[in-house]
Amino acid sequence: MNPITALCLVSLGGFAPLVAAQSLGCHDLGGIAPIQQQLLAASQFGSNALRLDVPSGLLLEQSFGTVTPTTVMSIASASKTLSAAVLMSLVDSGHVHLDDTVGQYLPEWSTGARASITLRMCFAHTSGMVDGDPVISDNTVTLRQAAAYLATVPLQFAPGSTFEYGGVSMHVAGAVCEVASGLPWSTLFAQRIATPLQLAATDYFAFGPTLNPRIAGGVQSTLRDFARFFTMLRNGGSWNGVQVLSAQSVDTMLTAQTVGIPVAGSPHPYGAPYGIGIWIDRRDAQGRTLLASGVGAFGFAGWVDRVHDLSGTFAVRYLNQITYPYVERIYGEVDAAVLPAGWLCLGAATSACASPVWLNGTRVAKSGTSDAAVRVDRAPAGLPGVLLLGDPLPGGLPVADLTAFVGPQLTVVAALLADGTGKVSLPVSLAGVPAGAFVGLQTVWLSPSGCALLGLQASHAVRLDVLP
Repeated sequence: MNPITALCLVSLGGFAPLVAAQSLGCHDLGGIAPIQQQLLAASQFGSNALRLDVPSGLLLEQSFGTVTPTTVMSIASASKTLSAAVLMSLVDSGHVHLDDTVGQYLPEWSTGARASITLRMCFAHTSGMVDGDPVISDNTVTLRQAAAYLATVPLQFAPGSTFEYGGVSMHVAGAVCEVASGLPWSTLFAQRIATPLQLAATDYFAFGPTLNPRIAGGVQSTLRDFARFFTMLRNGGSWNGVQVLSAQSVDTMLTAQTVGIPVAGSPHPYGAPYGIGIWIDRRDAQGRTLLASGVGAFGFAGWVDRVHDLSGTFAVRYLNQITYPYVERIYGEVDAAVLPAGWLCLGAATSACASPVWLNGTRVAKSGTSDAAVRVDRAPAGLPGVLLLGDPLPGGLPVADLTAFVGPQLTVVAALLADGTGKVSLPVSLAGVPAGAFVGLQTVWLSPSGCALLGLQASHAVRLDVLP
């Protein structure tokens, strides 16, 4: 379907102030608790806790079962994102650079094909090293000794040629960080990440004290500690007035490093590309990261959602392949309920006797965005509707038992048909639409209930403000 060619905004728009991000407005997050409860009911290992944060503070925190926001647990490969932050902190301070070779710091890695392996490759899983080796969990050696041994293990692939997820390459890079800084890994983490973020319950001793910490999987943490770390990433490296990482380092972490590289092994269900220590789950049409996540084998996860300016953390001790679909459903509830910047909820759904229809957008309303969409949830399943466009009317205009929040002159710009779950998405292009333009949008549906006087029901409306 035509993406409502620039949404007719140029003719309707005028100057408008910027609107706040992560507004719930007419929506709520009540659909998340049943998802968590279903996971709890599915297994004795389904106890879980969730936290969502936005710039204004805590948006949601709730627990089901024995896991609480302060339960300390192993986070497995979610450790990789914390370790990436340690590395990027050393990049910020000039101790290392991402494209330095491992051999610059560890001489045994400076010969043959190994000589071309960089720190970037190590943290993007493209180094060519084996994915696993028992030495990374050997507490009788140090991290530096483990890295020296790993230099004797044959490479699986030419450096930079192939993506294979694992823990060995990060382990070797961890030894580089120790040598470059002159400090043991646990001290580096404490000084550069844990202390400024006040992570009192987070360390690399999930399997006991060791001089050979598992860089890619040895962290224990809590929901609230990990949420603080992901809040810092969402804030561009800042937390509580302290710049823990530079904004540039956070952007580098959250930029896909592996697009177009052949994949030999990946645990991600959709084969998402990888950043620096973090999965890049969603990208826009220009390749910019929309959602990135650090996830462990036991389901513990944290994520940054740049569309909704939100960070989330999910604590559970189960199997990620079982818990991931539940986390995806939580993503979906956030997508439906939290308005991106530039979208403001107006009014309420009518008539009062009909089930409310939700209206939202899928991208920050930024001038030039070509792949946005109007999103509808909870519409009458399988029934038709229309999308109306006009000037936003915050006070509303009564029409029988409905209320119009766009007009007084309005245009029907698209016919809609809800799917069997009451959802529909309509492409919208803001290409060529200037910042400051604005418009009101509302949907009207054939109602399945007998309560409506006109046989119709209307959603609330949204005001769409185009941002620079």
